[in-house]
Amino acid sequence: MPEQSEHTRAAEDLVGFLQIATTVEERAEDAALATIRRALTMQQSLDALALARLADDLLTHCASLAVGVETIPENERPTRGQGALRDWAQLKADGPGGGPLGTWSYTRQLATVARNMVTAIRDHRAATEGRAPYVGRRELPPLTPTAL
Repeated sequence: MPEQSEHTRAAEDLVGFLQIATTVEERAEDAALATIRRALTMQQSLDALALARLADDLLTHCASLAVGVETIPENERPTRGQGALRDWAQLKADGPGGGPLGTWSYTRQLATVARNMVTAIRDHRAATEGRAPYVGRRELPPLTPTAL
């Protein structure tokens, strides 16, 4: 029976690690949402330096959130996530437009893309949360996909 207790311990460790990782991800998502709210609720244009800082924060959040969306298998990726990745690629390629509202508009577009990424990640997490992680069983043959 030592193998079973070792197996059980390994499964419990994996579940604990996944819970910790999810908590860290959720905190990062909450920080991104706070920045997104700040960008989407600004009524008047900020001074140039404050707007540049806000855009920089959103660029950082978008880059890390894009990695999260990309880790979702394509066949499970929400449509919102696919669109957000497409828009993110376009925003990176184009950069802010010229004119007095160029940076302001770009910042708001970044906020919208970041919000869509957070929503896609959280929707996927909620859809898969009930699934148990696959843990190999040494003493038995692997489970078939229908048995999962």
